[in-house]
Amino acid sequence: MAEAYSSLQSSTSSLKSSLQETPPGNPDFVNLDDKYRCVVCTGVVREAVQTPCGHRACEQCMSQLLQGNPKRVKCPAGEDSCVYLELCQIHRDSGARREVRLLSVFCTFRAKGCEKALQWRHLQDHEVVCGFRPIKCKFSTEGCDVIIIQKEIDTHQENCPYRLEVCSFCMQEIQHQFIQEHQEKLCPQYVIPCPYNCGKDPAPRVLIEYHFINECHRRPLKCKYHSIGCEFTGSKQEVDRHIETGMDRHLELSVIQNTESGIGGLHLKEQLQEMGGKIIDLQHLITSNSKLCEELKEVVDAMKKAMKDVKLKVVAQTERLITVERKIENLAEKDVQDKLSRDMLMMKATQNTIGERVTQLERAGPMGGSNEMNEMSPESIQQHERQLGLMDLRMAELDLRFQVLETASYNGTLMWKIRDYKRRKEDAKSGRTISLYSQPFYTGRFGYKMCARVYLNGDGVGKGTHLSLFFVVQRGEYDALLPWPFKQKVTLMLLDQDSGTRHLADSFRPDVSSSSFKRPTTDMNVASGCPLFVSHSVLETPTFLRDDTIFIKVMVDIEGLKQH
Repeated sequence: MAEAYSSLQSSTSSLKSSLQETPPGNPDFVNLDDKYRCVVCTGVVREAVQTPCGHRACEQCMSQLLQGNPKRVKCPAGEDSCVYLELCQIHRDSGARREVRLLSVFCTFRAKGCEKALQWRHLQDHEVVCGFRPIKCKFSTEGCDVIIIQKEIDTHQENCPYRLEVCSFCMQEIQHQFIQEHQEKLCPQYVIPCPYNCGKDPAPRVLIEYHFINECHRRPLKCKYHSIGCEFTGSKQEVDRHIETGMDRHLELSVIQNTESGIGGLHLKEQLQEMGGKIIDLQHLITSNSKLCEELKEVVDAMKKAMKDVKLKVVAQTERLITVERKIENLAEKDVQDKLSRDMLMMKATQNTIGERVTQLERAGPMGGSNEMNEMSPESIQQHERQLGLMDLRMAELDLRFQVLETASYNGTLMWKIRDYKRRKEDAKSGRTISLYSQPFYTGRFGYKMCARVYLNGDGVGKGTHLSLFFVVQRGEYDALLPWPFKQKVTLMLLDQDSGTRHLADSFRPDVSSSSFKRPTTDMNVASGCPLFVSHSVLETPTFLRDDTIFIKVMVDIEGLKQH
């Protein structure tokens, strides 16, 4: 999936460059003349097209204005010379597209201090080298969170407190702000004197620590009765003298220690007895829990078996749905629809007639009613009931077919309404339903068959952070009559449910070398599109998500396609 997306991106970029597409972004123009403003959105004209009355508009704005309108729409410029617009009369304005690319704009980082003005087509290249472009310090991985303009980054990094510096004693890399503390408290090779001023020459910390633990004659010692509470410290001579003169005190401490130990022993014995009782209770609890675990294990095994049966049923239902979809493809012709409508009306009439007769039989009872009803045997009644059941199944199948036909599109445009967004996203997170497929749509009655595929929790590089949207070419009934590979421009859109003017869109032209756009040999080709179509933080706002529902629109350019 990622490889298909990468090749598609590179193909799209080179194609846009050759066609002089409008540069991306919303720059600050030095002076935007009204002749370069779209008559629909009033912003700078993007992918300019021209109306028969000479006005300019964005290609996407004009497409949205005319898309789906049953009547002609008057040019929104509102001048006396304006005419009613039709899609076939709107033409690409290559001159305006070239002029828009040459418009003067200010640098994106003008607020940071850059005063450069340049042609819009060069803005992206300038942003890469602009000295006022904000960038992170290279020591951000060490903890520096400073964002600074590019031309000052070298000065900052030379003085950054998080820069790494080599300790001149132990040769370890330490952050500059901690180097002094490291040397004074931790560095094993830093030279220090003996802390007891015994006269030993200063030496590395590791040697001094060994000296005052094992060799220093001035190191203070603790009394050997320290463990029973004596807190006296001093030199070896002082400690020996203290032991000789403090026997009474040490004996007193020993008695106190023994008394406290005895009391503590009694407390421990009580605690052990109490713990013994708790252990018995715990053993009973463990025994009962073991039995409960065995019962739960049996329940889980039964549930596993039931889940296996459910999965088999789901697979069978999926196969039935695929079979129904293939049958539905043959229902596109108007005469087939008319025939189905007539069949449905006839079946409804027959069902009503049979229903009335059964109702009469039920009211009359087994012994009442007319002679004709009395002559009907139980076998006849059962036969009528079976016919009614078959009629209900047939009606349900026809209803399903009509539902699919009502949503099918034959003008290259898919309008996909996805309900229960939160629940479906949770299903994607848990792995129950990773992606969703839309209903199929077509470029014409005998055109390409296509659908959309969405990953609500993202796919590939967008997993967990973005909604991923892809376009899929499916195997159709009339593929033998169509040109291959598929070359039509595709536009993916997330519709704005607030103002209706801020739709998110991404367009691309297929990479003809990709297997995604060859003639399908299976039910559908590998999907191609945008793993990073829209982030969850943008999508999950009232602009695009309302009543737990989102709308996705896919438009395929059908211009130039031969309609058989």
